[in-house]
Amino acid sequence: MTQEHVKIMRLIRRMRGGSQAHLVQGNDGNFYVAKFLGNPQGNRTLINEWIACRLLGDMGISTPRLRILELPSALQPHSDLYFLVGSKRIAPQGVLHLGSQCPVDPEKTAIFDFLPDTILPKVVNLSEFATKFVFDQWVSQSDRVQTIFVRDRKVTTGIALRVYFVDHGRVFYGSEWQLREQPLCGFAFQPKVYSYLDLGVLVEKALYQVESIHETTLLTAAEGVPSSWFAAGDREGLDTLLVKLGRRQVNLRAVIARQLPALCAYAGIEPVKF
Repeated sequence: MTQEHVKIMRLIRRMRGGSQAHLVQGNDGNFYVAKFLGNPQGNRTLINEWIACRLLGDMGISTPRLRILELPSALQPHSDLYFLVGSKRIAPQGVLHLGSQCPVDPEKTAIFDFLPDTILPKVVNLSEFATKFVFDQWVSQSDRVQTIFVRDRKVTTGIALRVYFVDHGRVFYGSEWQLREQPLCGFAFQPKVYSYLDLGVLVEKALYQVESIHETTLLTAAEGVPSSWFAAGDREGLDTLLVKLGRRQVNLRAVIARQLPALCAYAGIEPVKF
C-alpha cells in the first residue's frame, strides 16, 4: 500500500452503513468510499480496515485498494458532510481519512451488492468466500461478510463477475479490539454461495495460508497508518492485539472446527468433514 495521499476533489453522495461513509472522487480521477475520522463506529475501525486489507491482500483475497484521503479545508463546511448521531450533526475530525478505491467508475459501470443465486456460479473468484470465512474467524469479524460485484472485463466470452470483499472495520470486534468467537459472524448474506464450493478443501487451504503468515507481517501490518488515527494508548493496545492475533494462528483449527458445522447448517448443505 502506498502512503501517498489523494486529495478529495468532489463529494458525491452519502453511503449506507454504520460508519456513515461517503462516495467521493479524488484528484487522481479515481472514486473512493471515504470513511472519516470521528465516524460513529470509532477511529479504531479505520485502523482495522487498513490492517485487514493488508492481510487479505497477502492471502490473495480480492479487496479494494486503500488510500489515505486528504480532506481540503474548502470541502469541510460542505452541507452534506456530517455524521448524524441521534438528532445532532457532527463534523468529521482532522484532515487525513481512509479511502477504499472503487474497482470501476461507479458513474459509468454497474456495481452490484447482491446477485441472484443462479448468477453466483458466474463469479470467477467464488472460492474466496471460503478463504474469507477462515480469515474472519481468525480476526474475530463481528459482522456479516460485505461484498460488491462487478463485471470481470478480463473474461471476453459470456458474463463473468468478480466479487470484492469490502468494509472490514468490524474485525477485532470493532473498537473493542478483542478476539473472540461469535455465531454467524463472518458468514455471507447469501447462504447459497457456500453450496457451490468444495468447502473442505478450500478451508484447509485457507488455514494453511493463515498459519503461514509470519509474525513480522502481523507486527508491521499497521505501517503507514496516520498518527492522527490513534488515540492515547492505542499504539500499545494495537501491539498487544497483534501479538494475540499471532497466537490465535495456533488454535485457529479448533475455532474453525466449531464454526464450520454452523456454516454448513446456515447454508443448508451436508456437514463438511474436517
